[in-house]
Amino acid sequence: MKNKDNTFKAVYDEQITYQNEIVQRGIYTGFENNVGNIPGDYPKLFTYHIQHLMSEIGEVLASDKRWKSFRNAKYNRDSKKQEIADCFIVLMNIAIFSGISAEELEEAICNKIKNNYRRIQNL
Repeated sequence: MKNKDNTFKAVYDEQITYQNEIVQRGIYTGFENNVGNIPGDYPKLFTYHIQHLMSEIGEVLASDKRWKSFRNAKYNRDSKKQEIADCFIVLMNIAIFSGISAEELEEAICNKIKNNYRRIQNL
């Protein structure tokens, strides 16, 4: 990471810079000419990253198979941590290609956590 600031906004902005570089280099085959300003509303790249997230979630499960049955004790904490990080990164990409800013996403996350907490207070 170029930026040493580890705030949510700084991390998110770094991911935007990275995604811009990928688009400019043509790494997303077939998307080079269809992407302007990032973040932006790009349904094809949004759906690409939704599919990518499904794959990453599978990798989290593969790193910790203790859920599967009593016969499978496979657990790699470091691998699981890295795969969870991949999920967060892909979720940022989903937001980026939905035209959602860091501030909007951070606010939505904070509001959702507060709302979830309020729900359990009323049980």
